[in-house]
Amino acid sequence: MALAWLALAGFRSYPELRWTPSPGVNLVVGGNGVGKTNLLEAVGMIFTGASFRGAPDQALVAVGRDTAAVRGGTDDAAPHTIELVVHRTERRRLLLNGSRPARVSELAGAGRVLVFIPEHLELVKGGPAQRRNWLDETAGLLWPLARADQAEYQKTLRHRNAFLKTGDREDRVTLEVWDHRLAISGARVMAARARAIHQVANPVARAVSAIAGMSEQMSIDYRSDWGGRLDPTVATAEWERCLQSALEGRRNRDFLVGSTTVGPHRDEPILTLNHQDARLYASQGEQRTLALALRLGVFGAVEEAAGSRPILVLDDVFSELDRDRAEALVEWLPATQTFISAVEEEKTPIGGDVWRVTPGSLI
Repeated sequence: MALAWLALAGFRSYPELRWTPSPGVNLVVGGNGVGKTNLLEAVGMIFTGASFRGAPDQALVAVGRDTAAVRGGTDDAAPHTIELVVHRTERRRLLLNGSRPARVSELAGAGRVLVFIPEHLELVKGGPAQRRNWLDETAGLLWPLARADQAEYQKTLRHRNAFLKTGDREDRVTLEVWDHRLAISGARVMAARARAIHQVANPVARAVSAIAGMSEQMSIDYRSDWGGRLDPTVATAEWERCLQSALEGRRNRDFLVGSTTVGPHRDEPILTLNHQDARLYASQGEQRTLALALRLGVFGAVEEAAGSRPILVLDDVFSELDRDRAEALVEWLPATQTFISAVEEEKTPIGGDVWRVTPGSLI
């Protein structure tokens, strides 16, 4: 599967653009601030419907325009077309093969994309939220419906927190409703996290060895104070029971602080090397390369789950690596459609079709 064409209108720095990328390696080259990342962002949106920068729809619309459109099509046995139109003041419109999908996760049927951006280098040494996000994103790549469970959990969490802030301890019925709904969606999130780690543990370990050049044994521990653990054999109903009990036990404290203090959103995945916390044991260079390997190492598992190779999007990745690790990454990269942004072509140790970006255009 590959992105056959991409068309932009009023998107970020691109008033109009029609692009036919190579099915192999595409090097997107240009100075800082000319729109390289904007282009890669649009590629990612074709298959996810969302900005990998976390940008709201309004930020995607070019200055002086009211609407931005991202359109694209795939080249495979069953080609797909995707159209996303966003507005400054109106709701977005998303079409898959000319029809509105029931849920955004249906875009995964057109293809899946693995993205690496400089912010991901903080995965190892950053806070637990980054590692939770990595786990949930991995689960969503493997099983797109997991994204709906994650969204439902976050939505219910916001509702429960809003109720806690009212301080209405007498309204037990409402609180029990939110506890029950949060336990159901939280159990599904936890089950997907456990299954995801079970699926990607071996390919990630191989990527760590190949890309990071580490001989240490890498594993993922999981710290939780409600009974969550990365065991794929635990039934979802058991996680639901544990989370329900934990929520009930924390009600007084939750009312006191005005937020939910227990659940998957507070758990802490910990990356270890030889049973030691990589945040403390690994050097800064090892932490950054380990983060890259963790992000890209799920490729094989995603390919198996999807039945086709995912697209790779690597934003400014080689500028963050020394020569040896950059060459190790090139050696490891699988044969799939790949988009790589860089400031200088000469410092990018991989061949491919070169696309030069200037503000608003691509040559």
